[in-house]
Amino acid sequence: MAVETSENYKIEQFTLEEKDFGRFVELITAAFLADEAAQQEGATIVFNEPTFRIMFGAPSINRELFVRAIYKPTNEIVGFLGTINKNLSIDGKVYKSAIPSWLCVHPKHQKQGLAKTMGEKMLELGQQAGYEAGFSFHEPEQHGIDTSQSVARETNIPLMRLVSLNKYVIRIFDTEAAAQVVKVKWYEKLVFKLKEKIKPVHSPVFRLYQPDDFEEIFNLTKELVARADISIIPEKEVLKWMLGNPNVLCVIHENTDGQVDGYILAWEFLLAGFGKKIPFGWLDSAHVYKLRKKEIRDLANFLSQEAVKRGWKGLQTPYIPYFNAKPFVKANFIFFKKKLGIDLFNWSGIELPKKAKTMYFYWR
Repeated sequence: MAVETSENYKIEQFTLEEKDFGRFVELITAAFLADEAAQQEGATIVFNEPTFRIMFGAPSINRELFVRAIYKPTNEIVGFLGTINKNLSIDGKVYKSAIPSWLCVHPKHQKQGLAKTMGEKMLELGQQAGYEAGFSFHEPEQHGIDTSQSVARETNIPLMRLVSLNKYVIRIFDTEAAAQVVKVKWYEKLVFKLKEKIKPVHSPVFRLYQPDDFEEIFNLTKELVARADISIIPEKEVLKWMLGNPNVLCVIHENTDGQVDGYILAWEFLLAGFGKKIPFGWLDSAHVYKLRKKEIRDLANFLSQEAVKRGWKGLQTPYIPYFNAKPFVKANFIFFKKKLGIDLFNWSGIELPKKAKTMYFYWR
């Protein structure tokens, strides 16, 4: 059932189809590039169809859980909100949950209450579909947290902080290219330049993922989930699908018995700002808890080495402290202060730990 927000707009559920990927790529890109923070600082993510497919093309995606805003005078789609369904484990108990993702409104149709109404519609659909919670990622300087808080007030659903992160990690391979799309101070640019160099890795124990590695990689992932107080549980079919995606880079380490005992996974996106865009890598997950510090450092260097071959100008991710950061610093990764909150729409009354000691999240 559509929600009529005014005589000009309606909000409705729709079924995502492959043929529509292109139009939503254009809408998300237009909205993100028009964002005030993006215009001042750059460093925004823009979509192409491969990125959209990584987000919403997995076999597990519930393609019924999508919401759009329609401008009735022209029947134009001017707003989008997708969902990525993921199970959430808290203190060993698993909850059926989902992430409302990539909420956007076309710049010409903002400040009409469309984002809030799409959020309300999505929560209604999620509850009807049997989900127990929804969680979102919020940067303090963006408008997403304001929208989520407004939706929570309107629906009387508690919005609770699950995790607060305060660092990002980046690795720059081409400072000049990065400086074209990100506002960089002169001394930051100098640091990036000094840390561009990659120490070559030639040992055969570091190599690219092969399909025969999958079961060992999935077992490593399950072990990491079991160690965490709070974690997103990767689905086996989704991880296998991701590893087969040509825009995904996975590097592994073998032990002396030829078994995979560590891996790092990243995927390609476009980093944009000031009218330009460059290929970049999103560091999705790092499963290195069985490796020695030197092995972690060398695996991080091997990741960088392979990323450059793909034409990526750098890597980035919010830092979740389930992996040891120090070896990454030795591999010229840079950690800097930047806040990100993970908040839970808790309509099922899930009991949250007062403070989680360990956590594991992956980003897709």
